[in-house]
Amino acid sequence: MNSLYNHALKQVNTLQRDLDKFQSGEDTSVALQGSITAIVNAFKRSIDDYETMAKKEMIDAKREKAFARVSKFREDYDNFNKTFAQLKSREEQASHTRNRTQLLERRQSRMNAPVEHPYQTPSSSPYLQQAHAYRERDFAQRTGMQLDDMLHQGKAALDDLFQQRNKLKSTQRKILDAANTLGLSRNVIQYIERRSAEDKWIFYAGVCITLFAMWAIVHYLT
Repeated sequence: MNSLYNHALKQVNTLQRDLDKFQSGEDTSVALQGSITAIVNAFKRSIDDYETMAKKEMIDAKREKAFARVSKFREDYDNFNKTFAQLKSREEQASHTRNRTQLLERRQSRMNAPVEHPYQTPSSSPYLQQAHAYRERDFAQRTGMQLDDMLHQGKAALDDLFQQRNKLKSTQRKILDAANTLGLSRNVIQYIERRSAEDKWIFYAGVCITLFAMWAIVHYLT
C-alpha cells in the first residue's frame, strides 16, 4: 500500500508542475494538455485502488490514516480538474481571439492592396482563401489534440498494465508463502504457478496490442 501511495504522490507532483507551466504560459501546447489529461485519469485510478486497499487494512489506526489520505487525494483531484478546465477555457478563448485577429488583419491587408484586375473585387477571392486556411488550421489543431489524447491514453494503459503486473507478482508470492505455511499439496502450488504463468502471457499480449495500436495511430493518422 505504501508503494501505491508514493506513486500517487508522484502523480500529484507531476500534475502540479505541468499545471504551473500551463498557467504561466511557459507551455500551452496540445501535447502538454494531453499529458495532463492522461495523468489526471491515472491519478483517479490510483485513488480508487488505494481506497480499495485501505478498506482491507486490518489495523484501525492504519486504516484511518489511509482514509485520510484518500480524502486528501480526492480533494487534490477535484482541484486539479477545476484548475485544468479553467486554464483550457482561457487558452481556447485566447487562441480563438488570436486567430480571429490574424484573419481580420489579413483581410484588411488584402482590401487595402491595389486591385490588379478591373473586374476583381478586393474582398472576394483573398478573403475566401483566408477563411479556408483558417478552417484547415483549426481542423489540424483539433486533429492533433485528438491524436495526442489517444497516444497519452495508450501510455496510461501501458502504465496500468505494468502496475497490475507488479500487483500480480506480489499476490503470487503471498499465495505461495501462505500455501507453504499451510502445508498445501504440491499440486495446488503447481496450479497457482501455472495460473501465474497464464497471467504473465496475458500481460505480454496486452502490452503488444497497446504498442501496436499506438504505432498504428502514429503511422496512419499523422
